[in-house]
Amino acid sequence: MDAELVALASSAATALVGAMAKDGWQAVRAGVARLLGRGDARAEQAALETLDEDAAGLRPGGEAEVTGAWAVRLKDLLRADPEAAAALRDLLTPDGGGAVSASGSALAAGRDVHVQAAYGGVAAGTIQGPVTTTAHPTSPGTGEV
Repeated sequence: MDAELVALASSAATALVGAMAKDGWQAVRAGVARLLGRGDARAEQAALETLDEDAAGLRPGGEAEVTGAWAVRLKDLLRADPEAAAALRDLLTPDGGGAVSASGSALAAGRDVHVQAAYGGVAAGTIQGPVTTTAHPTSPGTGEV
């Protein structure tokens, strides 16, 4: 199996288990079940049941075991259908956008970020990529545009 697909299965399993406790879980759940079912209603229902059992039984500290099991399932999916990789990426990527990451004291966001200084503080950031604004900001310290 292609190393990229193995890495995708592992990272997708981590994202899937992380999504189990968050808003939007139902959409992820349904999408993963559709992928695993590959058009077979019984297989899709079985996937839904497995997802529900894993989500209901997820306990702090038990994420690694569930993630490992889902990594195996997703590797099997990608082995049987390498074309499912694009759908899996789209399904488990927030807002359908590219992945973002940060380290140290950095902040990474896949959507809008609002940076504002208050009480004489300083707000700064480094921007990499395209930028759009929706309002006219004031000049620092003047209250003027």
